[in-house]
Amino acid sequence: MKTRLTITFVFLTFFCFGQTQKNDDALYELTIAFRPAVITILADTGALISQINNGNIQRMTYTGMTPGYYKIQISGQGQPNVIRDCIVVKKGQNLVLNFTFNGTCLYDHPIGYIPTCPKKHKDSIIPIVYGLIAIRGDTYIEDEKHMKVRYGGCVMTGCDPQFYCKEHDIKF
Repeated sequence: MKTRLTITFVFLTFFCFGQTQKNDDALYELTIAFRPAVITILADTGALISQINNGNIQRMTYTGMTPGYYKIQISGQGQPNVIRDCIVVKKGQNLVLNFTFNGTCLYDHPIGYIPTCPKKHKDSIIPIVYGLIAIRGDTYIEDEKHMKVRYGGCVMTGCDPQFYCKEHDIKF
């Protein structure tokens, strides 16, 4: 009898104290027609998080969200803002966004394209050069000093601006 009570007590202890509550994540599927896209999570108090997605991120997870209702704003250069609403995050849930991109990169230009600044002029525009720059008196360094090219860095995403407007300090 004593052994039976001990075994029962041990099982009850494991089942009562060994349980953990598992909350499913608040999962939301987004289809975006252009890239890069600026994804902004909006709450009643305003914008919480804003992040650029060049199309190389397929899933974003946000932890520590306050329970409530959220909206997602999708915007991009020259594109109308789209707001998706009614995302409910419950206590203990993470917000998970899955992305599908159906459009081309906004920075893709046809062959022979004459760059035009978003402010509608064609002068003071130079190309953006990507890659690791060798520091040894290279012609690229001289070209940047004289503002013939703009360095974009060595990290490329596949959807990067190709031109730079010196007058307005805009990459496009």
